[in-house]
Amino acid sequence: MSTNQDTGQFEYYLSSLDELGEILIEADKIESVSSGILRLTLGTIMASSGTIFLLEQKSSEIRELSSIGLKNYSPSIALSESFMLNIKVYQYGHLDYDEPPDWIMGGLKEYLIKSKIKTIVPLFHKNNLLGLLCIGEKFMSEKFSDIDYKILEIISNHLTKALYNYELIRDVEQKKKELNIKLLELETLFDIGVAISSVLDINDLSHEVLLRAVGILNASKGMFVLNNDNSPILEILSMFNWGDKDFLLSNKIDVFKQMQKGNRGIILTKDHSTDIQKKLNEQNLIVVPLRAKQNLLGCMILCDKETRDGVEPFKELDLDILSSLSNQAAVAMDNAKLFKEITEAKQFNESILGSIATGVITINSLGEVDSINKAGESILRLDHNDILDNHYMFLFEKDKEIIDLINKTEESKKIHSEINIPFLSASDDTIINISIAPRFDINDNAEGLVMAIEDISDINKVKNTFKRYVSKQVVDNLLDDDTKLKLGGEDREVTILFTDIRGFTAMSEKMEPEKVVLTLNEYFSEMIDIVFKYNGTLDKIIGDELMIVFGAPLSSKDDTDRALITAIEMQKKIIELNKLRKKRNEPPILVGAGINKGRVVSGNIGSRDMMDYTVVGDTVNLGARLCSAASAGEIIVSGQVKDSAVNDFNFKELKPILVKGKKDKIDVYRVKY
Repeated sequence: MSTNQDTGQFEYYLSSLDELGEILIEADKIESVSSGILRLTLGTIMASSGTIFLLEQKSSEIRELSSIGLKNYSPSIALSESFMLNIKVYQYGHLDYDEPPDWIMGGLKEYLIKSKIKTIVPLFHKNNLLGLLCIGEKFMSEKFSDIDYKILEIISNHLTKALYNYELIRDVEQKKKELNIKLLELETLFDIGVAISSVLDINDLSHEVLLRAVGILNASKGMFVLNNDNSPILEILSMFNWGDKDFLLSNKIDVFKQMQKGNRGIILTKDHSTDIQKKLNEQNLIVVPLRAKQNLLGCMILCDKETRDGVEPFKELDLDILSSLSNQAAVAMDNAKLFKEITEAKQFNESILGSIATGVITINSLGEVDSINKAGESILRLDHNDILDNHYMFLFEKDKEIIDLINKTEESKKIHSEINIPFLSASDDTIINISIAPRFDINDNAEGLVMAIEDISDINKVKNTFKRYVSKQVVDNLLDDDTKLKLGGEDREVTILFTDIRGFTAMSEKMEPEKVVLTLNEYFSEMIDIVFKYNGTLDKIIGDELMIVFGAPLSSKDDTDRALITAIEMQKKIIELNKLRKKRNEPPILVGAGINKGRVVSGNIGSRDMMDYTVVGDTVNLGARLCSAASAGEIIVSGQVKDSAVNDFNFKELKPILVKGKKDKIDVYRVKY
């Protein structure tokens, strides 16, 4: 070759490299870069055909980026392990062959033969294969020169850098895409969190969360279930698109057992065969736990992910999204549950406070009233709005004794009480008992006061005494020795006396309402006097029925005897009363009585100044049944009463009777008088 020819060829190579630079600078896509580089390469080395492949790292498949002079297009070809191992020998060079070596096999070998590829330049970057530059035969079947191989080396280096940069850009774009998806997911979850955070009703919350979950994951059906503390049966709070189907789900089902063990949800497909799939008759399920403070509240279940291609199983990304949503839902659910409990507790407290005759006032650390019950409003004789947020100095401005008592309590942080003091701020003739106690927060810091005020002026004193339903002797006994009085429930043995007017409903239907009231008042006045005479505790007045307790709140050895004497004297008094009623042309009052003895739970509610006793248990129920079995003028008692009587009473044994709630007949006796 002449000098001029060498110079011309050298200038052509330089021009080609210059063009290569422009291709790398101006091209915006890897396909454009590879196409330009391949065209330049083939033109420079005078080759007839060629292909540039990009290796997909995850699948170990090469994909065709560009091809010139070839009709055999193959979108992707899998590379064998043998190829990946042997090609490393040519990391810094090229592979020439007439026939592909044995370690090139499968789809790649077939492609190389059909395409008449004779040279392969592997594109390595730091020992990582990025792709392949495949070159066909040279024009006129000439051999490649050393300069051709040098050009291939230079071009392949630039191509490798382009592919590496492309991989970097693609990774960045993929990360960006993933971040955008994550951002969208977070924005969606944030919107959902805002939406559900304001819902405090558990049923409404479950429905809202379920609809959101179904919408995000394109599920066809959904279900929201809640654990039941008192039963293994799960409570289905909300359902979507199940029609009128009704399911009975237990926490013993395998999937819920799994939820108990971990925080991760599960994806179920047709390849699984679990209890929950059989129960719901569904294959594609996703189940996530609703967990708050390490407590499993329940689960959310979705079925069938709907796509443009039809129903598909759920994916891991779906599980991540639903798990995030379930975490939000669990917190909201826990808050809703707590709100419900607080609301119920508040309502309960308000009901209790509203039902008692004692005025209860709470004062905050600033000395302002922040709550008061109805009785308190009545005692202060002020409207609700005139009391709340006012300072106690305003409410009790005329009562220096009360203000001093408040100051003492604040300073000492101990309870202070006074009885029988005038309450001038209400009226000149109002007399009260008052107790003031400090309020503490969870850290035991003082945060205000609680005041209990009892109006014991003449009228209210009579009312409160009557409400206690106990005799003077019992009251005196308790006040003299309040160690006999225990707050709360206790197990004790009592004798229960029930009395009931026979045929009162029929009798009252024939009487004027005023006459009915007068009859009851006359009857109760006589009967209650007898009850109090023998130190019985009048527990209840239910219509025309009396329930009397002997042995609560105070017990004695003769409780049973006093109950028997009371019943006998009541029947005798009714005989006298009926004589009087006959003279007045009034129908007689006919009363049956039943007495039982046994163990009960005695509950004592209130304070020393106001008591409300009640007893519950099977003993009470049996006493009521005996009263129902008694005819007019009869006193029917159980064997326990007969055996417990100290004094001699005239008992006549009757046939055993069967009463409601008992499997066997019980022994009963009639008391003669």
